[in-house]
Amino acid sequence: MDERLAVAPVVPGFGTAIHSVARVVAFYAGGSIGSGDYRPGISDLDLVAVVEAPLTRYRRARLRELHRVIGPAKLHCAYVPADDLADIAAKHVNWAHEQMFRRPLSGIARGELHQFGVTVSGPPPAELIPPVSREQLAEAARDELRGYWAGAVRRTTVWRTDLHVDLGLTTVSRADETIATGRLITKREAIDRLPSLGVPDTLADEIRRRRAGERVTLTDEQIGDRATLVRRLMRDHLRRLLTILG
Repeated sequence: MDERLAVAPVVPGFGTAIHSVARVVAFYAGGSIGSGDYRPGISDLDLVAVVEAPLTRYRRARLRELHRVIGPAKLHCAYVPADDLADIAAKHVNWAHEQMFRRPLSGIARGELHQFGVTVSGPPPAELIPPVSREQLAEAARDELRGYWAGAVRRTTVWRTDLHVDLGLTTVSRADETIATGRLITKREAIDRLPSLGVPDTLADEIRRRRAGERVTLTDEQIGDRATLVRRLMRDHLRRLLTILG
């Protein structure tokens, strides 16, 4: 078994549990597990199950039960029918944030599986999942920014939360690198390059400390000042990377 799975022992057992229910052809771990940047209790578990056929209502119901019983809250899994792997825009059943919905397996997720995905069962990703071009990766990075984040910068209060500050800035940093070079980077690398995007060293260090599991306490005034700064930085970088915001 791949040694990278040692940090997340729930993954192989979960793969076994869903195998017959979802009729799994191959099961992969991507994201921070594959890149070696996984932080237990902090990072998400980004999993992909390639399945024989679209999931029936009965199988979806069984999977909901398994996720709620076996999978921790941060375990996310996409269930992609083998015949749909070539269609990057096709929507598939996903479990994330403790609910089931449909969305595509993004170009970023596909690129990560090719670059450093962990094969839990079945053939390697390259044997089933078509490669992702540099142009497709750049467009996938822009899609992440166009979705939630383009709307979030039009609001003010959300930027008072650590979640929006940390995830927003690391998402922009990763997208900036992917669009410019076609390279996928880890969250750790994204945090390290934040000062080059105009983020003060003290804020980059604050984000780094939270990712390491450290509690960072700020005054209400500091939170307000940080919110103003981060919202402005996000607007500037989204305007630069997307050229759609007025």
